[in-house]
Amino acid sequence: MLNGIVRTPAKILILYFTFLLSAGNVCSQPQISYDPVITSGLSLPMEVVTAPGDVSGRLFIVQKSGTILIWNGTSLLASPFLDISAISVDDDERGLLSMAFHPDYASNGFFFVYYNDNAGNITIARYQVSADPNIANPTPNPASPLLSIPKPFNNHNGGHLQFRTEGGINYLYFATGDGGSGNDPFNNAQDNTSLLGNMIRMNVDAATPVPEIWAWGLRNPFRWSFDRATGDMWIGDVGQGLKEEVNFRAGGTYGANYGWPCFEALLPNSSAPSQGDCDTVDNADIQPIFSYDNPPSGSSSVVGGYVYRGSEFPSLQGWYITVDFYSGQLWCIRPDGTGGWTVAAQTGLPAFIASISETNDGSVLYAVSLGGNAVYRVVVPFVTPLSLIRFYGRTGSGYNDILWTAEAEENIGKYEVEYSADGSVYAKAGEIPAISDGNKNDYVFRHNSHYSSKTFYRLKIIERDGSFYYSPVITVRNNDKSNARIYPTLISGGFVNIISDKAMEKVSLFSADGRMILSCNMYSRTGYFTLPLPSLQKGVYLIQLTGTDFRQTEKIIIQ
Repeated sequence: MLNGIVRTPAKILILYFTFLLSAGNVCSQPQISYDPVITSGLSLPMEVVTAPGDVSGRLFIVQKSGTILIWNGTSLLASPFLDISAISVDDDERGLLSMAFHPDYASNGFFFVYYNDNAGNITIARYQVSADPNIANPTPNPASPLLSIPKPFNNHNGGHLQFRTEGGINYLYFATGDGGSGNDPFNNAQDNTSLLGNMIRMNVDAATPVPEIWAWGLRNPFRWSFDRATGDMWIGDVGQGLKEEVNFRAGGTYGANYGWPCFEALLPNSSAPSQGDCDTVDNADIQPIFSYDNPPSGSSSVVGGYVYRGSEFPSLQGWYITVDFYSGQLWCIRPDGTGGWTVAAQTGLPAFIASISETNDGSVLYAVSLGGNAVYRVVVPFVTPLSLIRFYGRTGSGYNDILWTAEAEENIGKYEVEYSADGSVYAKAGEIPAISDGNKNDYVFRHNSHYSSKTFYRLKIIERDGSFYYSPVITVRNNDKSNARIYPTLISGGFVNIISDKAMEKVSLFSADGRMILSCNMYSRTGYFTLPLPSLQKGVYLIQLTGTDFRQTEKIIIQ
C-alpha cells in the first residue's frame, strides 16, 4: 500500500424506426439516428442514468451545474432529485460529471456522484434516497466524501461512474484525468503513487473503501464503459492536440498502461516530463484500437460510448458507439473476426454530445447534448418493404384510434400495434392482418386501454416469412393542444421532420425577427414528412404549422 493506494496484483476477472437526421458516410450496418426525448427544461446535461429495478421509466439527468433532475416519461419534475450546486464548482471542464446507482439500490437506496468540489478536488460521495422516491436526502452518507483527489489544474477531470460486481463484491469504477495543463507536467499518469491519470475501483461496501489503481497512463478519460456481455472495458481518452483515441481491454482485466504522457495514441510525445519512465512503457498496452486526427483548425474531443446489447435493433447488436464532442461525428466499431476491427463513420448528427448513456438493463442508449440541452434516444431506422403514406392517432372517450395507410403492400402478413408509456418499453396492444394486395389500403385499430396523458405507438410490420420492421413512433396526447411534433429542434443537417395528427394546410419558416423565409402548401396533409431547409445561418428560427382549426409554432436552432 502506498499512501492509502492499493495497486492490485494482476488477475483474471470472472466475470424504431425514426427519420434520418443526416446523410454522408454512415455505418453500413447499422445506421444511427437520434430521436428527441427531452428538448426543453435542461441546463448543461451530462449523462442519463436509470435505477436498478425501476420499472417506472424514470430518467435521472445529471447536470453539470450540480443538480440531478428526473424525467418521468412525460415531463421534468419540478424539484431536483439532488442539488449539490452549493458544494460543487461549475466552470471550464469542472462540475457534477456523473452518478451511479448501487446495484442494491432497490433495497438500500444508495447512489454515488462524481464531481469537483469548491476547491476543485475530484470527489466521490455517496447519497441516499429519501422516503420520497423522487427526492434524495441532501446530506451525503457518510457525511465525509468517500474520496477526494486534489488537482493542480482546472482541466482534465475525467468522469463517469460504473459498477461491476465481481466475486460477490460491488466495485465502483471510475477514471480520472492526469490533473490538467499540458503534457502531464507532474507525470501523474505514470506515477504509481498518484490517483490521477488512472482507472480506479473501490469496494464501496467496505467499512473503509480503499481506491485501487486498475489501469494507468490515461490523459482525460471523460467517458468509458464496460461491455455488459463480455466485461470488456472501452475507454475514450481525449487527446492533447494530435490524436483522439479509443482504448480496449478484453475482460476489463487489471494492469493496462495506456501510455500517456509518453504517447498520444501511437505517437511518441517528446514533451513528456520523464523520458526515463517512457522507456519502460510496453507498446502492446498502449495501442488504441481506434484513433483519429485532431483537425488543423478547430477542436476534437472523443466521447467514449457503449456496446449495444439491447434487442430492439438487431443490426446494432455488438457494435460499440463513440462520438466526437465538437463535430458530432459518430463511429461504430466491432471486431472483424480476424483479430482486427471494423470501423464505420457517420456524419451530420448533432454536436456537443457529452455522453452516450446506457439504461440499467442495457436495452436503450441515449445521447446527451451538453450544448443543445437535450436528450436523444439512439435508434436505428429500418427500411420498410412498403410505403407508409400516413400513420397517426386520435383520442376518444376511453380509447385511442390508431390509423395508417399503406401503399404497395407485398408479402406483408400482419401489423402488430405496440404501445408504451415512456417511449422505451413497448407492449403489444393487438394486431390486424395485412391485406397485402399491392394496392393502397387503410387500417384502423382501436386501443381501449391507454394512459391518461399521452401514449407512444408504433407498428411492427411483419412479413409472411416472419421478418419484421418498425414504423415511426407517434404520440397520442389527451387534452393536449399540440397537434404536431417537429424534430430535431437542434439541427446540423439540411432538413427537419414533422409528424402531424391533424390536417396541415401550410408550413412556414420564419427568422427570429419575424421575416418569412419559406412557405409550403400542404393540401390538408397529415402524418409525417421531411421538410428540406434552405441554406441558413446559425441561429434561432420558427416553424409555423397552420391547419383548418389549429396553428402551432415551434422553435428550432441551426447550429
